[in-house]
Amino acid sequence: MKTDQSLRQQALMFEGKDHWHLNMEKDVTFSDGPNGLRIEDQDGIGFNHSKEATVFPTEACIGCSFDRDLLKEFGRMLAEECISEKVDVVLGPGVNIKRSPLCGRNFEYFSEDPVLSGEYAAAYIQGVQSMGIGTSLKHFAANSRELGRQVADSIIDERTLHEIYLRQFEIAIKKGHPWTLMAAYNQLNGIHCCENEKLFKEARSWGFDGIILSDWGGVADPIRSLANGLNLEMPGPSGSSELVEKAVNAGRLPRAVLQKSADYMHAFAEKCGRYTVAEYDQKKHDEFCERAAEESIVLLKNNHVLPLKKTEKIAVIGPLAMHPCIQGTGSSKVNAKDQDSLLQALDEEKIPYAYVQGFSMDSENIDQDMQNEALSISEGCSKVIVMVGEQEKRGGEGFDRSCMDLAVNQNTLIRELIHAGRKVIAVVQTGSPVTLPWRCEAQAIVAEYAAGARSGAALKSILYGDADPSGHLAETWPLRSEDIPSSRYYATDVLQCQYREAIFTGYRYYDTFSVPTAYPFGYGLSYTEFSYSGLKIRHEEETVHVSLKVKNIGACEGRASVQLYVGMKNSRIARAAKELKDFASVPLQAGEEKEVKFALGSAAFDYYDVHQHQFQTEQGIYQIMIGKSVQEIILQGEIEMKGVLDPYSAIQKKMIQHDAGMMYVTDESFASMLEHQIPARRSPRPFTPDTTVRELKACGLGKFINAAAKKILTMDVMHGVDDASVFNAPIRQMLWLKEYYTWETVYAATDYLNHHGLKEWHRLLKTLKKRSVEEP
Repeated sequence: MKTDQSLRQQALMFEGKDHWHLNMEKDVTFSDGPNGLRIEDQDGIGFNHSKEATVFPTEACIGCSFDRDLLKEFGRMLAEECISEKVDVVLGPGVNIKRSPLCGRNFEYFSEDPVLSGEYAAAYIQGVQSMGIGTSLKHFAANSRELGRQVADSIIDERTLHEIYLRQFEIAIKKGHPWTLMAAYNQLNGIHCCENEKLFKEARSWGFDGIILSDWGGVADPIRSLANGLNLEMPGPSGSSELVEKAVNAGRLPRAVLQKSADYMHAFAEKCGRYTVAEYDQKKHDEFCERAAEESIVLLKNNHVLPLKKTEKIAVIGPLAMHPCIQGTGSSKVNAKDQDSLLQALDEEKIPYAYVQGFSMDSENIDQDMQNEALSISEGCSKVIVMVGEQEKRGGEGFDRSCMDLAVNQNTLIRELIHAGRKVIAVVQTGSPVTLPWRCEAQAIVAEYAAGARSGAALKSILYGDADPSGHLAETWPLRSEDIPSSRYYATDVLQCQYREAIFTGYRYYDTFSVPTAYPFGYGLSYTEFSYSGLKIRHEEETVHVSLKVKNIGACEGRASVQLYVGMKNSRIARAAKELKDFASVPLQAGEEKEVKFALGSAAFDYYDVHQHQFQTEQGIYQIMIGKSVQEIILQGEIEMKGVLDPYSAIQKKMIQHDAGMMYVTDESFASMLEHQIPARRSPRPFTPDTTVRELKACGLGKFINAAAKKILTMDVMHGVDDASVFNAPIRQMLWLKEYYTWETVYAATDYLNHHGLKEWHRLLKTLKKRSVEEP
């Protein structure tokens, strides 16, 4: 504890010095992540140009590896690049649950399952921080869509919140011990995450001892945020330090609160900078990118056409074969130091092929000439590889996808090739599941996701059998958008997002209610085969020990993804049919056999009791299931657990109903889940700092602001920012223009919008002055 600091010095610690540095004597630098460094080298609003760095596979891709060790190695590689650039903290990993494939930022998250996400995050954090570099676990919490992300209120019942949307944070904090925790933009049950005392206390109860910082521009009220446990507002300067000083001097903020926050900041800063700057081996990093992608690519279908022979005549079709989708957009988009392509990888090994574009990625319109050229060049080829994927404009940070469909020209071309008798191998590059209307007719389908800088070499190795496909889906691929459990409620309201599906999200819904899917959670094919045998279960004190044998009974080496699920058939409360509780990635040579062991604690069997405000184990018989996916269970056993005889849950399975093939929950049932009335949507008046630009159309000055926003969007100053995200942004986002605007400007502008008085106008003008960065 440093008690010799002035009030001013401690107040300055609460706001960033600039976009990437702390307002402290010790220089601490942050950088965007999580799949590579994005160090900005120009000023501006939005996602600015950045230095070159390695583009590692996205979390959506590497999340299909089911391999903790791979994530640790990933973390160490990323830390080496941080050290070379003098970066102290990388902003990652992202662990938000993939509630819907429509989320524009899903490429930046691991899974729809909290255990898988939490274990991956813990391994990533351990890898990064083993090198003396900090991480920022994000986005805390229930930040599962981009629509209205800075103003939307996530309405979730307490059981669902703890079991699905907080669990991965708990696992990552307890096992990984991240240095920082990033509070999300959204509100959670009526309270902004950046000022949510209940959330912050929850994190501290798990043993989190680092700093809690805001997402960039996420603070809605700096004094309330600090009072409730936030330690750092980013970016700066925002003028919040002056507000903090005034609040302390006026007795509205206890000095002890500021002192405690300053103590956290000092302890955090002391951890930073304890490394020796060194260059990293770029070749080693590229080799890791290739190996990680190979281990993560998922083979969805194979009608005995893969692996290919390097001598056979093939055609390659699609712009992505030359210019692949290797990452997503927004704050995580890395300026690639280098990247390859499938065509480049084929050329390097002198593998013969014929290539044609076939369709445009800039348009969805069918180009008949390009389509005819694809049909012509593929004639006489034994196999046709068609590279398809999403257009960048369809989804990304700040905006969600409107549907799961690929562009019409891509689907049409594949259908035409199939109808012409071509043996089509479809490779899908995407950040999230897409519908595949031709999946039954295609001979093979490969889900590559966005696989990073060496995606081309990795894909070539998978297609030609130089590497065995061992990836397994970390999320369900639905047959159609309407099958998504949240589909009725996901994007109906900018200001409110109701989680009516409760605990039945992702595979917990499809598996429990027998809803058909295109490809289930945990699914993935291989060029070899594995046998599972010898399941043993024993209960020893507080731990359930599970062991089994896995053998490679195929002709080539491979990697088995062993998935352990737990279920309870006769539970007295609503539960998913089965839930992933542990997993292992097991490399095996042909003919090799290994024993796999798991140790399950009480968390593998518990549920959250909203009346007791804690996790509890229900007494009864539990099924221990070993599978290759959630729908392919190979081994099964039972164990009896002691616990409560009268478990309580407000969620009931009968509340989940269906109409026209879509899931719905009535207002009455949702209120029962919440155990209170459904919150009303906030009134558009009076205007507040949370009022969106779009809502301001209701007043004269607001119309001017909307017109100005439209004008700015036509200029080259908003880098990588979607139009919709600008109009759905709150007026407090004027703080991004930090050289001129402060929190005093925000409050003065809000007063003027409400009252239109001369007094308010003069107050607003007084706040508009260019600021200089103050040294601590």
